[in-house]
Amino acid sequence: MGGNNFMNRKVLVILLMTIVFLIGVPQVEANRNIFNNFTKLYNVSNVSYANLNTCKTCMASTTPPVSWNKYGLDLRSNAAFDRNNSIQAMKNIEPLDSDGDKFINIDEIHNSTLPGNESDFPMISITPLQSSPTVLTQTQTPTGTEPKPAYTVMNGFVTIFILAIVLLLRYQKEKE
Repeated sequence: MGGNNFMNRKVLVILLMTIVFLIGVPQVEANRNIFNNFTKLYNVSNVSYANLNTCKTCMASTTPPVSWNKYGLDLRSNAAFDRNNSIQAMKNIEPLDSDGDKFINIDEIHNSTLPGNESDFPMISITPLQSSPTVLTQTQTPTGTEPKPAYTVMNGFVTIFILAIVLLLRYQKEKE
């Protein structure tokens, strides 16, 4: 009878891990779409843009609990934002200074610095850098709306998974 309980717990743990993995896949895929749209729009897939060719461009943290940086939050709160095609939202926030370092996002991107990190900004030279020739209008976020929290579905399922393990261990301890 004891071996049967062990097998039931083992199956339960494997089932929970599978559920957590499968539910997290759409979130990872959505973020991959955003990343791919960014690298395509700004052609940052080559080595000279290595600083921007990472998830750090939009994310402050990529390990649970994940969170968006200031550029990522501006991107997500833009009215044109769509996880499957975020290019228009990226264009809309180019003239913003998301991280508040006095350099607009597009200038930071052109200089391979992170537009969501105020401590990473273009080097100032004696000859002024040319601003981007393209002037885009910003799409305004409707009044009274707040950016969505940076929590993801994956955070909730990691919490549920940890809770399930704790409950399983407590149940096992009670059985002894």
